[in-house]
Amino acid sequence: MNTVATLRQERAGAPREKILIVDDEDAIRNLFVEALNELGYDCDVARNGLECLEKFYRVKNFDVVLLDVQMPELNGIETLKKLKSYSPDLSVIMVSASRDIENVRAALKEGAYDYVFKPFNVIDVDAVIRRALERAALIKANKDYQKNLERKVADQTRELVKLYSGTLEAMILALDLREHETGHHSYRVTEYALNLGRHLELDESQLSVMAKGALLHDIGKIGVPDNILLKPDKLTDEEWGLMKQHAQLGYELLNKIEFLEESSLIVYTHHERYDGKGYPRGLSGADIPLGARIFSVVDALDAMTSKRVYKGAMPFEEAIERIKKASGTQFDPMVVETFVNVPVEEWKNIRKMVATTGSQYLKGLMFELSKPRF
Repeated sequence: MNTVATLRQERAGAPREKILIVDDEDAIRNLFVEALNELGYDCDVARNGLECLEKFYRVKNFDVVLLDVQMPELNGIETLKKLKSYSPDLSVIMVSASRDIENVRAALKEGAYDYVFKPFNVIDVDAVIRRALERAALIKANKDYQKNLERKVADQTRELVKLYSGTLEAMILALDLREHETGHHSYRVTEYALNLGRHLELDESQLSVMAKGALLHDIGKIGVPDNILLKPDKLTDEEWGLMKQHAQLGYELLNKIEFLEESSLIVYTHHERYDGKGYPRGLSGADIPLGARIFSVVDALDAMTSKRVYKGAMPFEEAIERIKKASGTQFDPMVVETFVNVPVEEWKNIRKMVATTGSQYLKGLMFELSKPRF
């Protein structure tokens, strides 16, 4: 059977935990201090709730608080509330001569760890304090583990971002090496799509999926023969049939990469039309992913406002009018309605921004789009 003497002997040389004793009766405070000091604790005292709070805020490193319920000025329950609001994990043991169950219930509801009744047995009080200290140690160990886990996740996330970013950038550069004529087309349509998506109030996850699809929409052209991809003249029906396969080829390439799986659907459907007359599957209406319906509008905008060897650049205002006229046939009316209400200067400014930043724009975009979405 444990006694004060055996407990004192067992704890000789061990760290002295700090206990704050709060009671308005001098005799009770002195009794607690004498008994707990004898057991190897480092005790401090407060005569009331206000002094307890002042001392706790100043010293801050108490391991356990023994808190009397009935005190003048600020009672134990109110003091407990303030202590727990400041330090939610603090172990507070309530002390009372009253065995009123409502007081016990109120204290436990406000976060008290346990309850000790007067007159007390010092061995029983010590047992409650030891359990409170064990609880505090478990909470600390769990928080330390959580911090280490968060740090590991952050480190792994940074590595994934580098890997994903490198994968995306390599794909874009590979396409650019084969198809020089379109300049920064992929960058522009991506930024156009993001702008229109924000006007349509898409969330960050939807924007990320759509932007990756927009950026890589022509990646399937890597599989198109150079004599077709780079041909300056009009394509024959047979050549055009091969060119149209790039949507399918792009989908098959990206669908095998986990973080691009959702975006691959946009690549697959970016040439579908709202009226079902597009390719490769002849989808219509809402069967076409929203990201692809948004993309098809801004892709047409960029195609019409960009200079090619076979045509000049059209003014933005004229291009917007043409898109408006194709609402309900080529394009989703809901998307077009939002699109035509975007100030034309926004589209012009995006084009200027991409032309100015070029490869730096790509690097910044890569970092944002390649962040894993947990």
